[in-house]
Amino acid sequence: MSDIRSTNCEPLIDAYCVNSPPETPSTGSETSSDEDYFNDPTPPAKYELYIPAPSHLNREGAFRYHLTTRNFFAWMYEKPVVGDRLGEALISLLERMNTFRVDEDENLDDMLAYIDGQEYTDFRSCPDHALAVLQFAEKFELLDLWRDSFCHCAGMNDKLPSSAEFEFVSRQSKALIVRAQLEMELRLENAGRSLGNFLEDDLSGAYLGLGKHAQMHMDRFRSFILSFYVAKNGYWPPERATPTSTSLPKSTYRSMYFEFRNLYEYLVDNNSSNRTADGGICVLQNIKAFDKRNKYISLPQTLPLVPEIPSNLHLRAHRSKSVRKLFSHSATKAERRAITLAALSAATNPNDYKVMDCGLVREYLRFEKSWTAKEEDRSVSSSDARKVRWILIYAILQTLISVTRAPPEVRDTEDVPYPLCCQVAGTPPWEFGEKQKRRTKNSGRLGKVEEKVNEEDRRRVAFTTNAIEIQPDEADLFAPKPAPLSYTPKTTTMAPAAAAATAQPRPPPSLPRKVSITKDLALRSPQPQKPNLVDTFVRNYSRESVSGNSSPQGSSSPGGDSTTSSKGRSSPVSPLRSESAWSAKSGESGGDGMEHASVCGSESCYGDESGVELGGKDGGRAKMEREREREMMKSWPPVRWDSVRSAMTAGEMGKVNPEVDMYIWG
Repeated sequence: MSDIRSTNCEPLIDAYCVNSPPETPSTGSETSSDEDYFNDPTPPAKYELYIPAPSHLNREGAFRYHLTTRNFFAWMYEKPVVGDRLGEALISLLERMNTFRVDEDENLDDMLAYIDGQEYTDFRSCPDHALAVLQFAEKFELLDLWRDSFCHCAGMNDKLPSSAEFEFVSRQSKALIVRAQLEMELRLENAGRSLGNFLEDDLSGAYLGLGKHAQMHMDRFRSFILSFYVAKNGYWPPERATPTSTSLPKSTYRSMYFEFRNLYEYLVDNNSSNRTADGGICVLQNIKAFDKRNKYISLPQTLPLVPEIPSNLHLRAHRSKSVRKLFSHSATKAERRAITLAALSAATNPNDYKVMDCGLVREYLRFEKSWTAKEEDRSVSSSDARKVRWILIYAILQTLISVTRAPPEVRDTEDVPYPLCCQVAGTPPWEFGEKQKRRTKNSGRLGKVEEKVNEEDRRRVAFTTNAIEIQPDEADLFAPKPAPLSYTPKTTTMAPAAAAATAQPRPPPSLPRKVSITKDLALRSPQPQKPNLVDTFVRNYSRESVSGNSSPQGSSSPGGDSTTSSKGRSSPVSPLRSESAWSAKSGESGGDGMEHASVCGSESCYGDESGVELGGKDGGRAKMEREREREMMKSWPPVRWDSVRSAMTAGEMGKVNPEVDMYIWG
């Protein structure tokens, strides 16, 4: 009972503890032990704990309840938990601790200490532990613990389905794990491709604002790094994990990271934040552009130590002849070289033994010494050369950090065969749910506002509609309809004077909207030519004047005008009627299969001069009839224009031929 009380389990004792009375002494002979027992004024008390399962639980639920009770006492005595799944057992244990104990914050701290003590947080190559703690952290919204287990789950994503805990992980966590694993693989592929040529493409002239000679110096320094790793590994890039992969082995990434970090610490200016800008190449601008382009977090110190060369050193090369006689040219060159090497050595951090013990740092010292020996051949100053080399060192180190450094919440990073460079800047599942709730709440508010605005618009429209009633247009039933195009055969021909006297003036007929006068024509017929209207009036009026009183239907005109049918016999119709209609008889005559009879008479409007009427077979007879017609036309009286005007006014011409009427009034 003292152990229970020491763990602050007063609610457990108050609810389930039963005090048992002391045992009744026996009536037999008393022994020395019995005398000691009865003579003891404070005999030891006995306590009984009876913790029944709730009555509403079934058999399986009651079993799980008692199993959690057992795990509670296992926590109390620092023993492992038991159960079907580790995640469920940990969640149930913390809930039971909140029931049997008072302070929930203390319960959480004790529970985390218990998980660490039982090594349940050792996720290295253990999917069961990682998934179980992931569920536990998601249930109680423990961000650091969730990110620690999440990174290991993303690295072991291929092994997770084999665990019994994987089925009970939330869908949001599964989606985040898959996304993080894919993003991590893509980043490793890109880093391996870039480090294969030491950022030749990422730091090309298209991205850096360096001059020609500065870019050449960077290429020379890149060649030095390549030769170092070829000498170290035998070849470069090293062998890939798979033939189709461009990612480097994890051991290669880690070794390169430590080497370039030591080189970075050897050249970095720890007070660069307080340093003013100097002339030459702008290092800060190029470095920030690189970090922004690759979405890297900039390092705390981004500038290198720059050697300070005396400004009058280059003047010594132009000494007078008297001075050159005293000192040889080789002595002057050696002096300049010594001063430059001293300045380069002073612009370093050589105090750290671990940094100076790095092989890459030692080889870098040899590179600077050999480069200084060729000072006469270079066109880049010592400070600008240091800046150019620093840009390449900084960019390679940032690339290595992106594929080797785990998030700060991950504790066990050693002896891990899979990568842990997981991006945890995304939203945890519980924060994602809260954002969705807030978004839904905001969308609901916006929906109410929009609904209110729409209701106001509807009221405004209804008010306007009631004030000004708008109805659809109705058909005008009293409007005059257009007269249809009709023709009544004329049996008698009146004299012009009598026709003008008896004719009633009528408005010009209006054609229907869609009128086709060529519906009876053959498809191969040419388009008719519009005749001269004056000639049409003159010829028709003059022909009526000559014919005088026409005979009834069945007789021929005095001039012998008759229309020859396609079968060779004549049809006794009026002179104007016989030559005013279209007669299309395809298949009975040659050419285009239609008679070219126009409204102007027997002569064709198409200029046919063949002498044969297209609808007939007897060409000689047609020729004789045309010659007779020409002779008759020569004997016609002169045209009286006043009679023509009266006829036009009376509409007589419109009654004779509907097609002429269309051309006149249409």
